[in-house]
Amino acid sequence: KGVLAVRGMKKKFVFQGVHMIFSGQFSDDNEWKDGEERTCKFVFIGRNLDKAALIKGFEDCAVEEQLRFKAGDKVQANVGEWVAGFVVELWSDGNPYKIELTEGRTKGARVFAPMDEDDFVRVPREKEDSLA
Repeated sequence: KGVLAVRGMKKKFVFQGVHMIFSGQFSDDNEWKDGEERTCKFVFIGRNLDKAALIKGFEDCAVEEQLRFKAGDKVQANVGEWVAGFVVELWSDGNPYKIELTEGRTKGARVFAPMDEDDFVRVPREKEDSLA
């Protein structure tokens, strides 16, 4: 069991798991207070656990401090096809980027890029570039 501090979220993510059963959600009752240190805590109960491997696996999930794009930067978002847009907000609802689309039938729509990777958001390229 434990609690996670998810960047861009005011609510704490509280979870519990036993073997392959997992339950977790952002808590309506527990928000990070202004000035409170945002930490992630896990409690593992078991025998012969590889503490170093557990710590490394958890730390490998941490997000990078620096994002590639800033608010206002022109980007392309993968919405099943690459669509031009610009970054509206950083770390919104736990997502690195909120992007406003600026072309086609989705013009004006706002979408999230769930990770700061080229599979989801990238520097603008030529129109004929495919998703492949």
